[in-house]
Formats: sequence, structure tokens, C-alpha cells
Amino acid sequence: MANITFQFNREKAIETILYLSPRISGSDIYGICKLLYLADKTHLEKYGRFIFGETYCAMENGATPSNVYDLLKEISVKPSEELEIKGHQVIALRDANLDCLSESDIECLDQIIAIWGNVPNWQKKLAAHDNAWEKAWKQRGNKGSIKIPVESIAELFDDSDDLINYLSNSEIK
Repeated sequence: MANITFQFNREKAIETILYLSPRISGSDIYGICKLLYLADKTHLEKYGRFIFGETYCAMENGATPSNVYDLLKEISVKPSEELEIKGHQVIALRDANLDCLSESDIECLDQIIAIWGNVPNWQKKLAAHDNAWEKAWKQRGNKGSIKIPVESIAELFDDSDDLINYLSNSEIK
């Protein structure tokens, strides 16, 4: 299996969180993380990339965006000019800069907001416990988390062979 990775874009990750946070109910760390996974799955299937190049890990409570999780933990200790964490709530301190998000990014985020934005976290948790998560989770051994290969996420889709071939041969990562 190829080792497909994307380049994490911290600025775009922040803008994505700023976009999501005011548009969903109960904008907490857990819900944001699960919605990002669902949005990235949607974007990967439709457009062949993640929105901001995240790396996902299988953790006990489902697929988790590794870089964003670290970013939100960092902001909970030292608030930024863009975001604040109060308890577990993610609070946007400004509007998202839509120039940082593509039309396809916004399309997929809006789709996920419409479907999942107002459902309880336990339902988001179930959605984040998909076959890609399960496959990685079973391979973790004694670790608390393990990376979910992009290929495993791509394998969830009907056109997985074509998508994995495209990703393996694409220079845009």
C-alpha cells in the first residue's frame, strides 16, 4: 500500500474551525473534531484531497484529526486571536476568512453542517467509528492511538481503486 499523505495547512485549519464553530450546535472540541473527519471524508471522495491536509488517528472515541486536536489543546492553554476554548467549547473570535477556503471546501463543510451540525455527539461518534477507524484501531497494539492511513479512508468509497491510484500518482498533496 502506498503511503499517501497530505501537507497540513495550519492557517486553513483555523479558518475551517472558524467556519464550522458558529454554524453548529454545541461547538465543542469533540464535535468539531468529528465533523472535520466527516467533512474530509466527503471532500476526499468528491475532490481527491482533505480540506487542510490533516492526518487522522484512531483513538478510543473515533477518528480524530491529530494536528487540529493538538492545535485546540494548545489554544486551551494559550488563547489565540482567532479562537478561544472555554471548558470544552470552541469559540470563534472572528469570522472565517472565506478567501482561505475553496468553493469545494465550503460545499463539503456546508453538506456536513446540514447533516451533522445539530445532532448529538454520540451520533457523531458512531459516524467516526467507520471501517477505516476499526481497521487501524485493531492494529494499535497497546498504543492509545494509531494513524489511519489515507488509503484506508479512501477504501470506504465505491471508486476506491481509482481514487487510491489518483492519490498515489498525484503530485498535489
